[in-house]
Amino acid sequence: MPKKILKILAVNPGSKYIGIAVFEGPELEDWRVKVIKDKWSKEKLQQVKTLVRSYIERYEPGALAIKRLHRSRSSANLNQLIGTIKQLSKRKGLKICEYSIKDLETFFYPEGKTNKRKLAEVISSKYPALSHEFKKERTNKNSYYIRMFEAVAIGAVCSHELDK
Repeated sequence: MPKKILKILAVNPGSKYIGIAVFEGPELEDWRVKVIKDKWSKEKLQQVKTLVRSYIERYEPGALAIKRLHRSRSSANLNQLIGTIKQLSKRKGLKICEYSIKDLETFFYPEGKTNKRKLAEVISSKYPALSHEFKKERTNKNSYYIRMFEAVAIGAVCSHELDK
């Protein structure tokens, strides 16, 4: 019997920008950056929850892949955001996979240390549909698409691990 292809919703959470990618097995199906405006509040948290719920309802994933933040890059608000996304995913019956930036670097750049821009370059070469965003990112003074590239990397690692 053929193995069922699992859909994965990959999320790179942030307090202003959220990177999102959707995979069907190893295939990248959707990718984007969502901007969440305003200061941190219960309403903003609800806005993110609604956003994630809409992706779960639209794509019906079997797994959530989410970035595990380093303690030094985290905050109480981001921890609350991640907790809310994970709780929603558990209630919807999704398998949860978490990856640190170090996990992504090790998977995509096993030769040694890299940075987020080099990781984005590796991701855009693996998924040529992202080349437009990569070209834009290279000219941006402030990173915008990096969250999306990381979400794609998170989803790709999750897809690879779940396919084993």
